[in-house]
Parts: sequence; C-alpha cells; structure tokens
Amino acid sequence: MANLTFSEKQLIESIFGMSSGYLLDFSNREFEEFMKDVVQYNIYTKYPGLSKAKMFREFLKDETEPYVGKSIVMLLNHMKDNGMITEDIKDKADRLYEFGTKLLGKNQAQSKSKQQNPVPENKLDIDFDSLNATLLAIESISSPQAKGYAFEKYLNSLFKAFNLDPHASYRTEYDQIDGSFVLEGNTVLIEAKYRTNAIPKDDLILFSRKIETKSHFPKGLFITYSPVDSKAIDFFTDRSARIIVLTVEELFIMCENKYSLPELLKAKFRTLDEKGIIYRHIMTIM
Repeated sequence: MANLTFSEKQLIESIFGMSSGYLLDFSNREFEEFMKDVVQYNIYTKYPGLSKAKMFREFLKDETEPYVGKSIVMLLNHMKDNGMITEDIKDKADRLYEFGTKLLGKNQAQSKSKQQNPVPENKLDIDFDSLNATLLAIESISSPQAKGYAFEKYLNSLFKAFNLDPHASYRTEYDQIDGSFVLEGNTVLIEAKYRTNAIPKDDLILFSRKIETKSHFPKGLFITYSPVDSKAIDFFTDRSARIIVLTVEELFIMCENKYSLPELLKAKFRTLDEKGIIYRHIMTIM
C-alpha cells in the first residue's frame, strides 16, 4: 500500500482536478481504458458505483507504490501530450512528476525506504554479444512459424535485459498483439514481422489501427526483419501517427556498438513527435 501524506494527496487532487468528482478530461470509457494500461484489473469492477475521482482515491489508498507512481506519471504524460500543463501549475506538476517517478522506482519489498531508484541503465549487465548471437541464430531456423516464435521470444528477452517490463504476446477478442513494454512510464505495443519481403503500407495501417482501438495513450513499435517500403513511410508522415519502425538490422548495429535500447527508442519517438516521421535509421539519430 502507498502511504501518502496529506500534502501529497492534496497535490494529486489539485493537479488532476478531482474536487468536482471528475479526473482531468476523461470520459468513463476513456478512464477505464487508461487504467487498464496501469493495472491488469478493471477499476470499474473493483470500485463500482463511484465517481472517477473517488475511484482514483480508493486506488491510491489500496495500491502499491510502484502502481501509484505509474498512474501519476502516465496521467502527467497525458496532460503534457494534450497541452494541459499550463504555466500556473507547471512547478506543481514537475514536483508531482518527480514524486511519481520516485514511487515508480521503489521496490515493493523495500517500500519503507524513502527512495529506491530503478537500476541505472549503465549499471545493467547487458551481454550485447549474446544478444547478437541469438539474433543471428534465428536466421538458421527453417520453419517460418518457428522463426516467428523465436523472434518474439528474443524480443521479450531483449526488453527484459534493458529493464523495460515486457509482457509476452497475447490475443484479444479481435486481434493479436505481439507483446508490450514500458518506456518512461508509457505502454508501447509491439508488432513483430520476421519475413524477407518489404513491409507494405497495409501492414503498418493495420497495426496503427490496432493501437487506435486500445485507448488514447499507448504507442506502437513495429519491428521488422525486412525493410519497410519507402512509400509506406511517406504515407504516415505528418499524419499524427503513434507508431515507429525498428529493423533487425538496427538491432544488430545497436548491439555491435553497445548502444542503449531505451535511448534508441526515445530518439525514434522524439523524431516522430517533432517531425511526424515514423522511421529514421539508427545511424542518423544516434
């Protein structure tokens, strides 16, 4: 359980506008979808009949510090993405973001300590040679189905090595998701393709629509063995896309040069946010 002080609770209430019973600009459906990206259960099922603000208060009272921190960081990211952090609340929002990241980095077993930061990336024991060897070994698998499965398994171990909290592939009632991970408090859904033909525009459109049906908040990472057709990249330019493309060749270059995977992904998402471009090669942004 997160033991929040009175002033911490007041700061949360103030920034997220909870005094009226609402929470930011969420509709009921949007808030339900948002919270599914934070925790695995349905908050409306756990706290029936309550307003959004009251549900969130109960959540803050019942949940562990990492999940409370995750919710705070994701809410602030939503505010930032939608231009809701005005000059008059910026200092308070920055203070709350720092508090949220502190909670997010705490180990549940050590929650009594004042601060437990996540393992700094430069302290992670990344075996880049092993990652590259495993990646190259996938090419020798003859069965396309087995090759695709091995690729998904490799990606899960890759994200785990960089402490990105990966989830394995799963199927919903309507579609298949090849996994997910968390980057700076934001959920990123994965589409993985291990085939030789160039990726056509339609594959990217289909993945983009998968992202759009989940909620307003996740982004997408399309990982491919083969290159993406240049016309497909042009199609998504300046179209408010929420997906980026990463190739297996780039993963190999990343491991060869011992680049940081989180830094590579952040550079790609920054290119998307600043220029509206879903793909820039690793050697042009690192």
